[in-house]
Amino acid sequence: MVCDYVVKMKTLEKILYWLLILFAIYIIIEILRKLFGGSLGFEELVIGLLITNIGYSYYLNSKLSEHLGWHRGKDQ
Repeated sequence: MVCDYVVKMKTLEKILYWLLILFAIYIIIEILRKLFGGSLGFEELVIGLLITNIGYSYYLNSKLSEHLGWHRGKDQ
């Protein structure tokens, strides 16, 4: 029962990670379009970059917490 929950959470984590990667690629494409004269407005790009930054920071924080937990002897 607990194993199924862990597997589902790991799968959800992978899906969210790949959605973050796809969103970051989309933002990069929109920045390139903006540089060449079109696309989203400046405010929308800034908000997109902020969301990407927050998402990536959350991802790094979760990885760092796991790593520090390993040093403290916690079982993952």
